[in-house]
Amino acid sequence: MSLQLVTLDVSEFEQKISNKESFILNVVATWCSDCTDQRLNLESFVASVAEYDLSVFELTAQETKGEYISSEIAGMIEQFGGHGFPRTILIKKGNIISADNVEIISEQALLQLAKKFKQHLVT
Repeated sequence: MSLQLVTLDVSEFEQKISNKESFILNVVATWCSDCTDQRLNLESFVASVAEYDLSVFELTAQETKGEYISSEIAGMIEQFGGHGFPRTILIKKGNIISADNVEIISEQALLQLAKKFKQHLVT
């Protein structure tokens, strides 16, 4: 069984922020080989953060290298710190808490990131 991530668009993201929800957003690009490699290791990360009732959503930012899918997505990516994929972002109660997690690909590195996110959630 392969991991199925729920995709999110800009309006859904904005609605979750307005609702003060907590979740993880994984920003990817279809041309990005690191994104493909990361996906192979996401299952244990998703399972690890699930105990905190955190859902993991995916947002595709680019299909062609250097070209954002929309100006809305480009604006979002700037909020998160700019270009860099995959980028894994923790949103806590509608606030961007940790967005500088770029190119975290291996299962071990993702599990370390899950621990980092958990520390943010308990404080």
